[in-house]
Amino acid sequence: MIKFSVSRVEKEPVFLEGTEGPEFWGLPENDPYTSDKPVVYELQVRSAAGSILVTGRVEGTVSAVCGRCLEPVEMEIFTEDIELYYAKSDIREEELDITADVRDELLIELPMNPLCSEECKGLCPTCGTNRNKENCQCTRRGNLAWGALDAVVTEEK
Repeated sequence: MIKFSVSRVEKEPVFLEGTEGPEFWGLPENDPYTSDKPVVYELQVRSAAGSILVTGRVEGTVSAVCGRCLEPVEMEIFTEDIELYYAKSDIREEELDITADVRDELLIELPMNPLCSEECKGLCPTCGTNRNKENCQCTRRGNLAWGALDAVVTEEK
């Protein structure tokens, strides 16, 4: 858990450095992302005009399946520009736990469609061959996205 003393921050900046276990991600059991590596954080907490400002970076590693070729992929996820604000008037505890907010900043960096590389060629839509590993002999006719419409147009002629 990432916590700091509110009264201490009012006197001087606080530096938070450490690691959290893979459970920090809070990923559900059926999530496409998994992690078995720790999350590392380096944060600075300081008082600023009636509020508390948290800045810094957080990084971790997740595993997923490439959205194009379905091969396993491991990705380093990080954010170097965390900025969290907490109004002092809203803080009721002496110790503030910012774990959930830091986690949210990291989770938002997860890509919607993980890729093994930007150059990934994906799977052949006809035979399923991984085109990163070998070329298939399938011939592509027309735009596959419009394939069903191509068949309709051909039947009418």
